[in-house]
Formats: sequence, structure tokens, C-alpha cells
Amino acid sequence: MDIWSSIVSYIEPKVDKNTLKLLKGIKETKLSDNKFQIYAPDIVYKDWLESKFLKVIQKVAKNLTGKDLAVEVISQEEVDLRNEKSQIEKELPQDKLIRNINLNPKYTFSNLIIGNCNKIAYKAAIAVAENPGRIYNPLFIYGGVGLGKTHILHATAHYMLSKNPRANIIYTTADAFMSELIAYMQKGSILDFRRRYKNIDLLLIDDVQFLVGKERTQVEFYYIFNALHLIGKQVILSSDTPPSKLKGIQERLLSRFSSGLIVEVKPPDIDTKLSIIRKKATEMKMNLPHDVMLFIAKTVNTNIRELEGSLMKIKAYSEIMDRQITLEMTREVLKDIVEVKEIESLSIEKIQKEVANYFGVNINEILSSARKKKVVMARQIAMYLSRYLTDKSLNEISKAFKKKDHTTVINAIEKVESQMKKDRKFKLTVEFLRDKLLTL
Repeated sequence: MDIWSSIVSYIEPKVDKNTLKLLKGIKETKLSDNKFQIYAPDIVYKDWLESKFLKVIQKVAKNLTGKDLAVEVISQEEVDLRNEKSQIEKELPQDKLIRNINLNPKYTFSNLIIGNCNKIAYKAAIAVAENPGRIYNPLFIYGGVGLGKTHILHATAHYMLSKNPRANIIYTTADAFMSELIAYMQKGSILDFRRRYKNIDLLLIDDVQFLVGKERTQVEFYYIFNALHLIGKQVILSSDTPPSKLKGIQERLLSRFSSGLIVEVKPPDIDTKLSIIRKKATEMKMNLPHDVMLFIAKTVNTNIRELEGSLMKIKAYSEIMDRQITLEMTREVLKDIVEVKEIESLSIEKIQKEVANYFGVNINEILSSARKKKVVMARQIAMYLSRYLTDKSLNEISKAFKKKDHTTVINAIEKVESQMKKDRKFKLTVEFLRDKLLTL
């Protein structure tokens, strides 16, 4: 029985052509005794199916099979992650499997974009992984949702394992810790629970804010924390707020949280967001024009997770509608998904003005053929920034600088890039001007 074709036929009279095209885009499903699995191309497709059609799919599936089937929509990303996890489980010895099964193989330091927002947390985590229990114990990392705290925790564990493959590590969340404790208590095995956490080298607890108000869990956590700390074992904690703002947690625990190093992970700045967008776009095999990347970086003002989600939605829309990714299309896709603030496009004239002001020269000098060293430097940097901060072509930039052809612009860009590699002070100057312009 081709159950999916039957479901689509049932839905067809009730939907428009575009929706029908999306439904027919599902190529793989799997029916078992008690479950019907639908494989979606990506997470956006999955969310759309679940929000719009899950109930009707369950209804039709029941009518066709006579069973109350559990309907599960699975995205390709989830399939890939399950496969990677399965492969890791096969390769790890059984004792390692028990200790590290919760680590996400994608959350490593090599996949972490470092910026001013997370540089201190990153360096602290590296120091801890290389010297566990000796410095910054505990390491307490706090920051808003979707800023990469969990990534740093997992990456620390992976890094420590690369240094010491026999390291005994447990990663868990405060909620999972509490659920595990309750299960052991119901079996009357609280001592077994404590023994599980007794001989580990690194304990990572995510989202400790969920310990608030859980008195019994806090008592056990305090016991385990103290036992590990006394024998020099490393503890790393994460939360959405610093210890001083965690109301409803025992003073003695807050005192322990504050006894090590407390670092904040902040929302990414424009430069970091651009780096994240470039990396994610490469991973997702997306060809993003520079003006689109700038638009996303300047308008998605929430967190890293939202950045990635926005890229997924743009990619899905482009593929489903068979449209090339442009700034106009990006505005269309994101307008109802994220709180997009309209931005004024960065013009070449604005770049020329800011660079001229910085170097203390006149714009007319930049547009002339004057060969004074300071003017030449300002002109070349302005051309370089015009190329990378606007969507203008080389010909348009050359005209804006009153040059006959674009070869002058190409030469200026090459000279700036070469000088940035050789001269740190020059590089910092260019980066300062770039950052200033991006915030205008």
C-alpha cells in the first residue's frame, strides 16, 4: 500500500498548487506495525508538515490501516545526526559509550566561530580542558538562549578526550540530572546514583537554572559537586543568568558556583554573525550573495540559532520554489519569520565620507588622482570596503571613484589585502572602519 500517495490524494482538493507540489516532494516514507515515518528534506519542511498536516495525516493513516499509527516526521539533518551518533557508538569501547553517549559530534572547537562575544569563554574552556581541576574550577558560563553555551561544553569534552582518550566524562542537563535522581530514588538506589558520579574526570551540567526550587536535587548536586571538587575533578556549568541572579538555589550552592571563574557569552556582533553565516552557508552548500549575508547579519538580531534557522528557511524556499537567492527573495522569506528591522543600504558615498573623516582628508582628494601617501591609503581602503560592504559591481565602484575602468579598483583591493597580511596595525585600521560602517 502506497500510504503517502493516498494521503496526498485525500488532501489534494483542499490545498493550492504550491502546497500540493510541496506534499508531492516527499519521496520517502516508512510504515511499520505501529509507526508511520515521513522523511522530510530539511527541518523547515518538517516544521511545515507537522504544523499544517500532522492531524490530517494521522486521521487518513488510521482510516487506511485501521491502526492508531504514531506519525513521525524526520528531517535529513536528524537522519545524518543519528547516523553519525550510531557510527561513534560502534567505534567506542563499551565503557566509553556509557560515559560519552550524550556528546554531539558536531559540537567541537573546530566548528565554533570565535568572536568578541565568546572569546573569553572559549579560552577558559581550552585552559580547563588542558588542566582539568587545576584552574577555573568550577567554570561557570552564562548567556542567553541560542548563543553557543552547549556547543562550548561539548567541545570542551571532545578536546579533553583528544588529550586523554581514557577520560571519564559525563554531560547532562539539570533536568536530566533531576530525572535520573528520581529514578534511582524510586529504586532505593541513591548510593548507586552517587557512585555513578564519583569517579569522573569532568562533569558538565547544562542549564543549571532549572535547579531552581528543586530542593532535593540541589542537596544531591551539592554532595556530588563537593565530592568531585575535593579530589580535584573538573566541573563546568552553564546557565542563562549569572549565579547572583539565580533565585531559589541554596546559598551554599551559589557560593560554590561563584568560587571559580564566571564568564559571559554575549550575542554575536556583526563581524561574528557574518563569519557564522559564511560557515553555515558553506556547510549547507548555499550560494549567498554578499548583500544577502549583510542583510541577514544586520537584521536577525536574536541569536546564533535564529541565524541558522533563517538560512535553512531561505534555502528551503529557494529549492522548493526553484528561485535564485537574492536580496529581494530574502526580504520576502524573512519578513514573517523574524523581527526584521528595515535598514538603509550602505552606500559608496557613505563609505567614502567615513574613510575620509578617519584619515583627515577631503573626499575630493579621494576622488582625485592625488598621490599623497595618506590619500592613496584612504582611497584604496575605501575601494576595498566598497567592494565588500556593498552589492555594487567593480564597474559601479570605479565610476563612483571617477576612474576610467575597474582595474584600478582590483589593484586597490589586492594591495589592501596584501598589506593586511603583513601589517597588523594596518589590518586593525581596516577592521575598525569596517565595523564602524557596519553599525551605521
